[in-house]
Amino acid sequence: MELKTFTGTWINKAGNRLEIRAKDNKSLNVSFYTQENTPVVREYYNNLESIDMHAELDYYESSIEVELWKKGKGFHLCLLYDFIDLKVDPGYYLAPGISRYEEDDFLDKYYHLFEPLDYYKRIDK
Repeated sequence: MELKTFTGTWINKAGNRLEIRAKDNKSLNVSFYTQENTPVVREYYNNLESIDMHAELDYYESSIEVELWKKGKGFHLCLLYDFIDLKVDPGYYLAPGISRYEEDDFLDKYYHLFEPLDYYKRIDK
Protein backbone atom coordinates (compact mmCIF):
# COMPACT_ATOMS: atom_id res chain seq x y z
CA MET A 1 0.00 0.00 0.00
CA GLU A 2 1.23 3.50 -0.73
CA LEU A 3 1.53 6.29 1.82
CA LYS A 4 -0.70 8.55 -0.28
CA THR A 5 -3.59 6.19 0.53
CA PHE A 6 -3.59 7.69 4.04
CA THR A 7 -3.17 11.38 3.21
CA GLY A 8 -6.02 13.81 3.71
CA THR A 9 -8.35 14.94 6.46
CA TRP A 10 -10.28 12.28 8.35
CA ILE A 11 -13.01 12.67 10.98
CA ASN A 12 -14.82 10.28 13.33
CA LYS A 13 -18.38 10.41 14.69
CA ALA A 14 -17.24 12.20 17.86
CA GLY A 15 -15.69 14.99 15.76
CA ASN A 16 -12.05 14.10 16.35
CA ARG A 17 -9.99 14.95 13.28
CA LEU A 18 -6.79 13.59 11.76
CA GLU A 19 -4.82 15.60 9.24
CA ILE A 20 -2.33 13.38 7.45
CA ARG A 21 0.28 14.88 5.13
CA ALA A 22 3.27 13.42 3.31
CA LYS A 23 6.61 14.24 4.91
CA ASP A 24 8.83 12.38 2.45
CA ASN A 25 8.58 9.18 0.41
CA LYS A 26 8.75 6.97 3.54
CA SER A 27 6.89 8.88 6.24
CA LEU A 28 3.94 11.11 7.09
CA ASN A 29 3.06 13.90 9.50
CA VAL A 30 -0.14 13.31 11.44
CA SER A 31 -1.96 15.95 13.48
CA PHE A 32 -4.76 14.95 15.87
CA TYR A 33 -7.45 17.42 16.92
CA THR A 34 -10.24 16.83 19.42
CA GLN A 35 -13.88 17.63 18.74
CA GLU A 36 -13.14 21.06 20.27
CA ASN A 37 -10.71 21.63 17.34
CA THR A 38 -7.70 21.67 19.65
CA PRO A 39 -4.64 19.43 19.62
CA VAL A 40 -4.00 17.16 22.59
CA VAL A 41 -1.29 18.30 24.99
CA ARG A 42 0.86 15.22 25.62
CA GLU A 43 1.86 15.57 29.26
CA TYR A 44 3.99 12.41 29.05
CA TYR A 45 6.01 13.97 26.20
CA ASN A 46 7.15 17.37 27.51
CA ASN A 47 3.66 18.80 26.92
CA LEU A 48 4.07 18.69 23.14
CA GLU A 49 0.86 19.10 21.16
CA SER A 50 -0.41 16.34 18.89
CA ILE A 51 0.70 18.19 15.75
CA ASP A 52 3.02 16.82 13.05
CA MET A 53 3.55 13.48 14.77
CA HIS A 54 5.80 11.11 12.83
CA ALA A 55 4.15 8.12 11.10
CA GLU A 56 5.31 5.26 8.90
CA LEU A 57 3.78 2.23 7.22
CA ASP A 58 3.77 -0.83 9.45
CA TYR A 59 5.73 -3.97 8.55
CA TYR A 60 2.83 -5.41 6.53
CA GLU A 61 2.13 -2.09 4.77
CA SER A 62 -1.56 -2.28 5.66
CA SER A 63 -1.63 0.47 8.28
CA ILE A 64 0.38 3.39 9.56
CA GLU A 65 1.83 3.71 13.04
CA VAL A 66 1.71 7.22 14.44
CA GLU A 67 4.34 7.95 17.08
CA LEU A 68 2.46 9.28 20.12
CA TRP A 69 5.75 9.57 22.01
CA LYS A 70 9.40 9.60 20.96
CA LYS A 71 10.32 7.38 18.03
CA GLY A 72 11.18 3.93 19.29
CA LYS A 73 9.19 4.24 22.54
CA GLY A 74 6.44 1.98 21.16
CA PHE A 75 3.42 4.15 21.99
CA HIS A 76 1.45 4.27 18.73
CA LEU A 77 -1.85 5.23 17.26
CA CYS A 78 -2.31 2.48 14.67
CA LEU A 79 -4.51 3.36 11.70
CA LEU A 80 -5.65 0.48 9.50
CA TYR A 81 -7.01 1.42 6.06
CA ASP A 82 -9.83 -0.95 5.28
CA PHE A 83 -13.19 -1.28 3.55
CA ILE A 84 -15.89 -1.33 6.19
CA ASP A 85 -19.40 -2.34 5.16
CA LEU A 86 -21.39 0.03 7.34
CA LYS A 87 -25.11 -0.11 6.58
CA VAL A 88 -25.43 3.66 6.39
CA ASP A 89 -22.19 4.61 4.63
CA PRO A 90 -19.99 1.73 3.40
CA GLY A 91 -16.51 2.61 2.18
CA TYR A 92 -12.86 2.91 3.09
CA TYR A 93 -12.13 4.09 6.60
CA LEU A 94 -9.26 4.28 9.05
CA ALA A 95 -9.80 1.86 11.92
CA PRO A 96 -7.80 3.10 14.94
CA GLY A 97 -6.10 1.26 17.77
CA ILE A 98 -3.51 2.15 20.39
CA SER A 99 -0.46 0.05 21.20
CA ARG A 100 2.37 0.34 23.70
CA TYR A 101 5.02 -1.82 25.31
CA GLU A 102 3.62 -3.91 28.15
CA GLU A 103 6.03 -2.48 30.71
CA ASP A 104 4.86 1.09 29.95
CA ASP A 105 1.54 0.62 31.76
CA PHE A 106 1.73 4.19 33.13
CA LEU A 107 0.61 5.25 29.62
CA ASP A 108 -2.82 3.66 30.16
CA LYS A 109 -4.06 6.86 31.76
CA TYR A 110 -3.40 8.74 28.50
CA TYR A 111 -5.43 6.53 26.17
CA HIS A 112 -8.53 8.65 26.74
CA LEU A 113 -6.82 11.60 25.05
CA PHE A 114 -7.21 9.85 21.68
CA GLU A 115 -10.63 8.28 22.23
CA PRO A 116 -13.14 7.28 21.16
CA LEU A 117 -11.38 4.74 18.98
CA ASP A 118 -14.05 4.94 16.30
CA TYR A 119 -13.68 4.74 12.52
CA TYR A 120 -12.36 7.80 10.70
CA LYS A 121 -13.91 8.78 7.38
CA ARG A 122 -11.97 10.85 4.83
CA ILE A 123 -13.55 14.26 4.26
CA ASP A 124 -10.78 15.85 2.17
CA LYS A 125 -7.81 14.62 0.17
